[in-house]
Amino acid sequence: MIRIFTFVSALLCCTIALSQRTNLDRENFKTSYVNLPSKPILDSTKRTYSINTGSITIPGFKKLKSGGSLDINYKFHGTKIGTVDIKKEKHEKKDKEGKVLSTSYTYIVKTTYSSSATLSVNNGTNAESYEKSYSESEDYASGEFTTYKKAQDYYNNNRHSLRDKYRNDHKNQFLNSARRHLINTYGYDIETHEREFFWILKSKKHPEYAKHQEAYEKLKTVFSTMQHNQPVDSIKTELQSVIEYFNGVIPRYEGDKRKIRKIRYASYYNIGKIYYYLDMPEKVKEYAQKLIDNDYDKSDGRYLNEIADDLIKDFEANKTKTRHFDVKTEDLSNQTDENEATELTDIEVNKAYLITKENDTLLVDIKTSDMNKIAYSLKTVEYDKEGKPFGTRVRKAKKCSQLVFVDGDHYRNIKFKESSIKGGAVDVDQMVLGGATDKLCKVLFESEKINLYLFNNKELVIMPAGAEKGKSTMSAGYVFGFKKNLTKLAEGCPSVQEKVASKTYKNNQEDLLSFCKDLTNCSAD
Repeated sequence: MIRIFTFVSALLCCTIALSQRTNLDRENFKTSYVNLPSKPILDSTKRTYSINTGSITIPGFKKLKSGGSLDINYKFHGTKIGTVDIKKEKHEKKDKEGKVLSTSYTYIVKTTYSSSATLSVNNGTNAESYEKSYSESEDYASGEFTTYKKAQDYYNNNRHSLRDKYRNDHKNQFLNSARRHLINTYGYDIETHEREFFWILKSKKHPEYAKHQEAYEKLKTVFSTMQHNQPVDSIKTELQSVIEYFNGVIPRYEGDKRKIRKIRYASYYNIGKIYYYLDMPEKVKEYAQKLIDNDYDKSDGRYLNEIADDLIKDFEANKTKTRHFDVKTEDLSNQTDENEATELTDIEVNKAYLITKENDTLLVDIKTSDMNKIAYSLKTVEYDKEGKPFGTRVRKAKKCSQLVFVDGDHYRNIKFKESSIKGGAVDVDQMVLGGATDKLCKVLFESEKINLYLFNNKELVIMPAGAEKGKSTMSAGYVFGFKKNLTKLAEGCPSVQEKVASKTYKNNQEDLLSFCKDLTNCSAD
């Protein structure tokens, strides 16, 4: 009779358990350990580095002024602005029948901001040297303006602050990427957080609810004592009863029903996580396979298997079986002011190919701060044998034929008289070509018929192909004789001359680009 009662009671409990909700909650817990590097320097006496910036620290290493086992050079190459376009958008207001009642236009400034940086590493412990490149490019679009002039003025008034915003964003992004690479590869980063979790029952009517809550409270309390520099032996002992409880849940819930598999899933997952933070990857793999075989959420099983394999790999590379030990980080570089050091070494440069008048081609770096002087003289950065900047070399524009930046911007030496030159301000040399002098101007358009350039980001210069000098469209002759000048340039192309006569083209970058394209594409009429 007793046996029958026991059997009925067990059957009844099982039936009740099957009928209960098995909702699980993520319950967080604290962990603290040392992230192991992928390419460690095993001899701790050789864990030294020297770097040209104060913005990067490698945990577990000594920073030296020079001569570190890792000799690191970080260089930010600056932020380049792409071609600035002011796009015209047409807006039509129509009635119910589709008849156009009114037409209006808005103008949007569009351009691209591109930045790049490099990280060079020379590892003296194994003679390994390599370079990593970082680049970022973002499109910019302003708000809408009712006139071309308003859009143009907005950009001209804000172009420096816009560039600075993208430059700072990209610079921080590159520094973070470089820092993370160095730490992941060589450093011993201390990780302390409460982002990890166990799966704990939240269904109060479930038979395992109370025990699940009790187990979690113990897990949370014991793991809160974990320190990155203390062994986990005592934690392992204290958590043995929790592991036994979760293991004991599994045989009590047999079967293929989803709710049953979900209870087993929580046990397998929680035990796997416990073993992972106790530095026992082989046991993690064992429970990862049980998760996969349980077939409630195979992806978590594959995830535990993956992190266990990574931990085994890290243990083998670092010749250790633990992630809990002292980490000593020192700065012996005598770097008194990080901001000053960063200002001196993290110069913002732009790589370009310079073609001289003698037809020599040179790869040069140009500081972004010197870009606004590029029209008249070219300052290129000079480096010492260690690759650190120590000065500049100045070349006059008249000795430079072309300058082609690696991001695509192209400058050409052309002769013209800038509109700001007043009568009496032209010297004897300038008088040879009526005040026209050599200047490096940005190429906006070039063809076999017509060329258009931009001087100092504000003055457009138009130049027929083969001409000896160009004309500024800000000069009095162009401002007051705009139609006359364009009509003359369009000789032999009546269709373009008709557009000039109907005032299709205005004296701005957008319309002059259209004029140059129309003239170039014009066939003999």
